[in-house]
Amino acid sequence: MAKMYRKLALCGGEGGQEWDDDVYEGVRKVYVGQDLNRITYIKFEYVQEDGEVVTTEYGTTNQHPKEFVIQYPDEHIIAVEGSYHQVALIATEVITSLIFKTSKGRKSPLFGPNLLGITTGTKFVFEDEGKKIVGFHGRAGDAVDALGVYFVLDTTPFPLYKLDAQGGTDGRVWDDGSYDGIKTLRIDQDNSRITYLEVEYEKDGEAKTFNHGGKGDTPSEFVLGYPDEYIKSVEATYQKPNIFSNTAITSLKFLTSKGRTSFFGYNVGKKFVLEQKGHRLVGFHGKEDAAIDALGAYFGPVPTPTPLIPSKKLPAIGGNEGVTWDDGVYDGVRKILVGQGNDGVSFVKFEYSKGKDLVPGDDHGKKTLLGAEEFVLEDGEYLMNIDGYYDKIFGVEEPIIVCLQFKTNKRESMPFGMDSGKKFSLGEEGHKIVGFHGQASDVVHSIGVTIVPITTTE
Repeated sequence: MAKMYRKLALCGGEGGQEWDDDVYEGVRKVYVGQDLNRITYIKFEYVQEDGEVVTTEYGTTNQHPKEFVIQYPDEHIIAVEGSYHQVALIATEVITSLIFKTSKGRKSPLFGPNLLGITTGTKFVFEDEGKKIVGFHGRAGDAVDALGVYFVLDTTPFPLYKLDAQGGTDGRVWDDGSYDGIKTLRIDQDNSRITYLEVEYEKDGEAKTFNHGGKGDTPSEFVLGYPDEYIKSVEATYQKPNIFSNTAITSLKFLTSKGRTSFFGYNVGKKFVLEQKGHRLVGFHGKEDAAIDALGAYFGPVPTPTPLIPSKKLPAIGGNEGVTWDDGVYDGVRKILVGQGNDGVSFVKFEYSKGKDLVPGDDHGKKTLLGAEEFVLEDGEYLMNIDGYYDKIFGVEEPIIVCLQFKTNKRESMPFGMDSGKKFSLGEEGHKIVGFHGQASDVVHSIGVTIVPITTTE
């Protein structure tokens, strides 16, 4: 089984470059270097599921780093305490102290400048009821500017990341959970903040909608091309708009897998980004009151694209007259309508399957007073061949189709029309029909098919 990971937001400054180690089975060593003012260097030794050791390092090694060894696999890190503040000649805040705590009750040395164990700056703690830390992320340049962690939580059907909500600390906690994907977002705003968020998800083919905050008269809508398009990241800002309101989300910018962006709100306040490289957004959580106070997200794996099965278009057979038509390519054929006139086939129409949807094709030819007869395919049935006849009739220069009969992997249809003229057959061994094309006027002059190989699952 896969696991769910909780990703805690960074603590520290905004300088340096962002880095993200993602998650491993565990951590077996940490090295930390410092100068007189700050933590300048950090190095991790992780263990992968296959036992291979992976090393990452950030910052600069001005002095000899100190080592903290974890007795992996029997011991693991369960908490990190530290501090950060602005130091001389540095414009942004940096990490100034770190302590690592383990499941065996041990503590690392206090890394960073201190006076008899006393540190200065803003304190932070990463801890989650004894859960195991399996990865780190942060920012670094000449020093370690910021630090965050990953905790491993529960087992899940597929790997899932829960990124902590960022923004204000007030409001009611809400959590939509995770889904197969997101179809539509509806967002409202007042003159200073995002006041409403409505999300339409899909789970096992069914839509489910949640809404948060206070809905206005006309929310703006952002529709995704689900399942082919998904949200890659959310860039947001937050601030306290006035002394009477909670700190709230002031802007949201969504980036999709198709390169589209959609922006809502006002780009003011402190910025954060919800993103997990190589994954897609599958759910939201956060805090709400009269507005959206804070926002976090779930990220799941990007589905492996279904390999495209090459289609093959077999030429239309019959007469060269009338308007050319082509229904395109689908997953299969579900229903066939055939209308007959006095001398031959006057009308055809096909209904196709595409994913979970039924897609009706266009009318081809013209129905007569005789109407149209149906041939409906069952679940698990697919069309393999068409047999038929075409012939020249009085008053028409080019031949027309005078008879059609359809063969599936299970049965044959009745013949629609008269078995006279020149016989033809359309189809290939090991293939199924997934589309039709041809020419038609008031009658069907010619017909052709598009085929794909039959897969082992059919």
